[in-house]
Amino acid sequence: MQRRILVVDDEPAVRFGLRHFFEANGLEVVEAQTCREARELFRGYRPDLVLLDYRLKDGTAGELLPEMRAMDPSIPVLVLTAHVSIETAIQVIKQGAEHFLPKPVELPTLWVMVERLLETQATRRQQQALVASRLEELNPFLGASRAIRELEATARRVLDSDSPVLIQGETGTGKGVLAHWLHVHGPRGAGPLVQLNCAGLLPQFLETELFGHERGAFTSAVSRKQGLLEVAHRGTVFLDEIGDMDLQVQPKLLKVLEEKRFRRLGEVEDRSVDVRLIAATHQDLAESMRTHRFRGDLYFRISTLPLRLPALRERPEDIPLIARDLLARLSRELGRPGLDLTPQAEASLRAYSWPGNLRELRNVLERAVLLSSTPLLRSEDLHFNHAMARALSASPAEPGTPVCPAAELDLTLQEVERRHIERVLAAEGGHVERAARRLGIPRSSLYQKLKSLGLSSKV
Repeated sequence: MQRRILVVDDEPAVRFGLRHFFEANGLEVVEAQTCREARELFRGYRPDLVLLDYRLKDGTAGELLPEMRAMDPSIPVLVLTAHVSIETAIQVIKQGAEHFLPKPVELPTLWVMVERLLETQATRRQQQALVASRLEELNPFLGASRAIRELEATARRVLDSDSPVLIQGETGTGKGVLAHWLHVHGPRGAGPLVQLNCAGLLPQFLETELFGHERGAFTSAVSRKQGLLEVAHRGTVFLDEIGDMDLQVQPKLLKVLEEKRFRRLGEVEDRSVDVRLIAATHQDLAESMRTHRFRGDLYFRISTLPLRLPALRERPEDIPLIARDLLARLSRELGRPGLDLTPQAEASLRAYSWPGNLRELRNVLERAVLLSSTPLLRSEDLHFNHAMARALSASPAEPGTPVCPAAELDLTLQEVERRHIERVLAAEGGHVERAARRLGIPRSSLYQKLKSLGLSSKV
């Protein structure tokens, strides 16, 4: 991906020479000749590095540096000046410049420094990436079934595209794992991967997480906050459960996708950002669009490249291989070498319908390992949620379509949600963090739901 340098100098001949040199070395160059222009370009075009002349017609680097550091401290600034003094050099370094060079500068020396600063800047952005550590090791295409082989073939075809990807699949099928694979193996793999689960987030909280806010934008905004879109610049944003995104936030996300621009809350000027979107949902977004719960223009924008993860029950032939891979990981995590399955246990795993998919499979195996004293797991060591499985099989439906027992058809959606949360909490002994993990939502979202439904974690 082409890197961008902002060259700030009031001499046209200097700007021309630097532009020609950097473009010949494969960089994109934007120019400014005043402090005012530099502020606008820094804010709007998000350079990867700034080459700043110390003395300009309307100000100095000493005035610009603190502002640039406040807007984005991850962007390195290299100061050039014809007015060399030890005092000036110390001052600009204290104000946030990475280096200080006298003019006229030798271009080979400048290039070595610029290369090193760009590498450092890329490393900083990688360190900001909010990626779950275990995802890096997981293979989303484990298995030999036709469904998973077709998914892998499609995923590889869309890998190099910069268009949005929509991953659809039931809860627990591994949508986050696939999103991570697409990022790591794609052209943005060296950049950050930032993820956010949209489920249960209030509109203002979701907006400030995505776009950030200025100090004083609302009552509790006591300092400036950088949004996840800025953190993900030159990388990927993974929005899980995008079907739960509030209608107030959807048009702002659409603007980012179409114009590569956004505004922090409380800000009057647009910022430029370069990200790829990977979205995921277990919902039928086309139906949500028809019922006006999801914007049609956003749906068509994010569904350019759809990928569907098959449910585990749709590929039973893959279950033994996946189970043994999970057991190998549990063996390392728990210090239990040699974990394996008896043929009867393997048959039991294949026969079960797995309403919770891969997440439930891991839970079943982990519980069996913890409760069993031998490394060879038997059928009687495996405990399945047959009640949930019966509920899902009570009426015929297309794969991925939610179903429920006839006795529950008269319940409101809120009543169904309340009962399910109560059951999960009870199964986890009232432990909110484990219940949230089992429900596939953040702990903060579960606390919000408990409060809105009038439930206690001690059920």
